[in-house]
Amino acid sequence: MTEPTYTFVSVSTAKPGRLDELVALARRPSEQMEGRVPGLVARQVSVDRDRNAVVVWVTFAERSDLYDSLATEAGREGHDDVYTDDIIETFEMYDLTPVSGRLAPAA
Repeated sequence: MTEPTYTFVSVSTAKPGRLDELVALARRPSEQMEGRVPGLVARQVSVDRDRNAVVVWVTFAERSDLYDSLATEAGREGHDDVYTDDIIETFEMYDLTPVSGRLAPAA
């Protein structure tokens, strides 16, 4: 397994009644990266219905794996076709360096 050095995390909340749309919107980019972006190590999109929130984390071997991909036309696909201001109430993103973790099942 590739040793990860970068994790992108976002936490967003939905406008009232728009949580399912936010989930669909949040999961699309990392699903499209699967098998297309070298260095993608792991991804997860989770929903907290009680908090009306969606958390996305995507881990890469290198930070450049994500940002080089986003600089291409294929990498931007799906980011500009929805007016997100109608769906997203709040959005925070984090560029993180993994310091501990386990991505594979324990032996």
